[in-house]
Amino acid sequence: MNDNRPSRDRRLDELAKIEFTGSLGEAFGQYAAALRAVSNRWNTELELASTDVRAALGSMRGRWLGLDAAARRMKARRVARRLKRAQTLAASLTSQAERFPREYARQFLSTLDAAKDQARRINNPEGGQS
Repeated sequence: MNDNRPSRDRRLDELAKIEFTGSLGEAFGQYAAALRAVSNRWNTELELASTDVRAALGSMRGRWLGLDAAARRMKARRVARRLKRAQTLAASLTSQAERFPREYARQFLSTLDAAKDQARRINNPEGGQS
């Protein structure tokens, strides 16, 4: 196998390298930052690709795959539209990556803090600090 070409398993090394040991809040923050960086790159790449593909396919001369000029332009628009949808998906992935650590903190850390406070009250009924 050619090692110069990235395989499917190695394309998201930035996300795979993050270890979820120790403080999970920090790990989720690192994961969200890496996911945001990857999805921003995808967003930019797909935006460039959609305009380039439409321009390239629409400007081809001759009979391309047996299609006339109008059919080529229609196919070029269709391909560009699919790339734009993928770009929208990458943009929404970016926004979800920004929400990810906040949602983790809201769902789990507030619950843990409340549980710790309740345990302190149970273990120290006089109300003094432990």
